[in-house]
Amino acid sequence: MKINLLERVIFSMDRPVLSISGVSQLFRRTEQRYIFNLLLQTCSKAMPHQPTISEETEFEGSPRRLPDQDAVLVGRVVGDSEFSSLVAYYIYGRGDILLGRYKNQEFVPGYSIECESRLMSACVREFSKADIETELSSVGKALLQAWHFGDLTTLSHKQAHVYALREKAGFSRDETAAILNISPSTVDTHLQRAKEKLAEAENLVQFVQVDSEELADANPEFFDEDGVSDEANSSSDITPLS
Repeated sequence: MKINLLERVIFSMDRPVLSISGVSQLFRRTEQRYIFNLLLQTCSKAMPHQPTISEETEFEGSPRRLPDQDAVLVGRVVGDSEFSSLVAYYIYGRGDILLGRYKNQEFVPGYSIECESRLMSACVREFSKADIETELSSVGKALLQAWHFGDLTTLSHKQAHVYALREKAGFSRDETAAILNISPSTVDTHLQRAKEKLAEAENLVQFVQVDSEELADANPEFFDEDGVSDEANSSSDITPLS
């Protein structure tokens, strides 16, 4: 007589090892496990895997971030020079940019770009100004924009980094934290302060662009308080912040 797998589980040496209730529970658990696996497969198809910042690639397969090497992809070398096709990674521990090749799932550096500052955006700017033809990655473009924000506005460079990555480049909170090697809560703090500063600057620009006659009409003593004439306070030379 053939004994199927379930019978082998229930009986051993012609002696029952599971009661009828135990058999019922076994069936229920098997059914529940089947339903769970079916739901899991359905959810996996409905919600495809979203790559993390470490899994995203650019430039034909170079990872955007290499956690094991503390590196972030900022660009590559193009053109016909001897450095053509080398990728550029910013290295946290060194505070500079290394050029090399990504192969066998590892970045192998061969050259370095000297940076006057260890600041991430400053290093990206140095790379973009190097005596070679370069192309910036999505992170590199955002950081170059951040350098200009920090140089031309009241934002600190750390605030500018977060603002450019979050608000201009569209990176998420966690992605920005990973790129800058800071905590997500620090990202929130820098972004909030950056928005406050930019709002203050925008309010100031809007104020100085108000026609002087409108200010005088609103408050006739506005110019008389300091003995300053309407003409002396013309705002025609003041333009909005970019």
